[in-house]
Amino acid sequence: MVRSPIIVGIDGSQHSLDALGWATREATLRGLPLLLVCCTTYRYTADGPYLARELCDRADRVLATALGIARADTVAGSIDVQGEVSHQYAPGALIDRSADASMIVLGRRGLDEYSRGFVGSVCAAVARRAKCPVAVIDGWSRDQPVTGPVVVGVDGSMNSDPAIGLAFEECALRGAALVVLHACFDQDMSTLQDDSATEVRAAVEAAGRLVLAESVSRWWKQFPEVRVRRNLVRDRPVRHLLVLAADAQLVVVGTRGRGGFAGMDIGSTGTALLHKTPCPLLMVRQPGGECVDE
Repeated sequence: MVRSPIIVGIDGSQHSLDALGWATREATLRGLPLLLVCCTTYRYTADGPYLARELCDRADRVLATALGIARADTVAGSIDVQGEVSHQYAPGALIDRSADASMIVLGRRGLDEYSRGFVGSVCAAVARRAKCPVAVIDGWSRDQPVTGPVVVGVDGSMNSDPAIGLAFEECALRGAALVVLHACFDQDMSTLQDDSATEVRAAVEAAGRLVLAESVSRWWKQFPEVRVRRNLVRDRPVRHLLVLAADAQLVVVGTRGRGGFAGMDIGSTGTALLHKTPCPLLMVRQPGGECVDE
């Protein structure tokens, strides 16, 4: 049986090496092959052939170094580690390969990114268009102890169900607890004090508790060993997910939420987390890449 690989984008930057370390661990946990992809493209100039050779030589060196690191981090023969140099533009190459991948892993920024704190262009493009889950890594080190829970954001829409399932799977693989967060309002309601607002809050919070229960129940039956903590908040989810992420080993979200509409790739929550999450972020698209409005 052919097993779909975990693909990691390599460009020689420290961010891509952080991504490589995380991807190697993930592939080992899952027993999946690991494919390292280094892309090199160039615009035609009078020096085109010479430049192409230089870029290819550089890509070969970068890939060879990365392969050595990945193979040194695995138990001999435990997973298959391969590499390839692509002459396609990096986002296109990775998006094309995503159809046959288990996951794509990228550093948040690469060699061509100079704005600290902002997501790189390759990472943003792949996260928006990939057909498989995309992990975005910033500052992760294999030398750090991997502790803390896995955190998943749920909204009650069909778009979040694959994210919940993958979060449970990650917890089972890691022996980690799962924190499930649901924001029952899309804005801060804490300042509303009148009686009607109190009644509305009570009704919406009751519906939110039901969303949490239903979101968890089906997957809990498949992964009964996973310890689950449910969080219901009265505000937009981003700030709470970021607080939880400070002590988490992974945050998992769907690429579209209950406010989504056809044609959009990543919702406002996913976009904010893509730029700021202090721990690895795993973005999960609904099968088929379609979003469902509520």
